[in-house]
Amino acid sequence: MANPEPFEPDDDTLEAGEDDGPPPRRLAGWQRVLRWAAWLTFVGLAVAHSDRDSFGGTEFLALAAAIGVSIWCMAKPLGGPEVSMDEPADVRGAFVSRTSWGLVLFGVALTIGGIGAIGAIAYDLSTGRATVRDVISDMGNFVVGWTMEAVTGWSYDAHLEDTHAYALFVLVIPGLMLVGWNLVPFIKRGREFRVEPDASISVSGPQGWFSLVEYEYSDVTADGTTIRFTRAGDGTPAIVLPQARVFSREHGARLRREVSAEFFRQRLAGRGFAVEALDAKRGSFRASFGGVAS
Repeated sequence: MANPEPFEPDDDTLEAGEDDGPPPRRLAGWQRVLRWAAWLTFVGLAVAHSDRDSFGGTEFLALAAAIGVSIWCMAKPLGGPEVSMDEPADVRGAFVSRTSWGLVLFGVALTIGGIGAIGAIAYDLSTGRATVRDVISDMGNFVVGWTMEAVTGWSYDAHLEDTHAYALFVLVIPGLMLVGWNLVPFIKRGREFRVEPDASISVSGPQGWFSLVEYEYSDVTADGTTIRFTRAGDGTPAIVLPQARVFSREHGARLRREVSAEFFRQRLAGRGFAVEALDAKRGSFRASFGGVAS
């Protein structure tokens, strides 16, 4: 009797088996705090002992702890189930704008370092301690020395402590960019809103939640940071909803601005608005009720 052919699972069988596993989870809030605390502790120790020629045992221990905590957080997230919002149909629940204060602080630190270098350059030039040629030469020595240390895995000592670190003035640029990029959504954060199970939208106001009825507004404008609902000439303040760095309160999932824009474009088009997409990548559009978007 012929031997039966071995069973070879097809793709559908494999996919069904993959779905039997537990769903992926997101980081818990306390894990994020722990990770930030570990890295900030390391940075603080490094700055406090920056007068030394190399890291000591305390700094290496803090670095190892920060790396270990980060790896553990990625390998063992203990938050709720990970939820993705990639389609307008996924947009349900309460949404609020959040600010990454860790990145803001990092940007402030970079900016302060750059301003310190600019101040050192201005002071040394004004007092005659250095000439323009000396400043440029010091910048070149710092850049070349730092590059050599980085290429050799920090085994080569370029004696950067002997330079004036004038080249650090460039830190102002990424520092201000980080601060601005993260503070703009905070300054223009808009109101928290909630998409109900029946697809209606509620907005948080001073007196509590109220329903957003789109046809009561003549114009809607999204600029990638906020979505503004404006009434026609009655002096009523516009309703502003967040669009940048928007997260679900229930799941912690991020609502990307382009998904948010598509969600509102579809709603407005279905309610008689003329919608014009301005920048699909940024999520900007404008809409006018019962007419042509202008």
